[in-house]
Amino acid sequence: METTSITRLEVFHKSFNLDHKDNLDELPEAGGVFGIFAVVNEEPLNCRLIAESDNIRQSVKELFENPPSEGLKKFMQGPWIQMCIFEIMADDVQARKELAKKWSAEYEPKIDEEGEYPGYYEY
Repeated sequence: METTSITRLEVFHKSFNLDHKDNLDELPEAGGVFGIFAVVNEEPLNCRLIAESDNIRQSVKELFENPPSEGLKKFMQGPWIQMCIFEIMADDVQARKELAKKWSAEYEPKIDEEGEYPGYYEY
């Protein structure tokens, strides 16, 4: 029986919040799969990105500092609270790719150019 240890962490980068909070050093410097979500009622919702990485901490830091799209830049550097969920899978690149594909199908990551999750409207 395979056990997983998925961790959730609201992430903060000191350059992109008014309180200058920074907790990126709590993310592992290990390989794994991670997702970036918005937070609604303290729960991860509306996945913006799923990725696999050799260094989760560095990858999330780069998403704040040098996001690959305008929408992700607005989300990571904007007023939203970001939550990272991750699973460490340090040495097995193939397993990371398979898990990233599974998570992508499950969480359906999407983001528009304004940083919003397409089709989600809070009433």
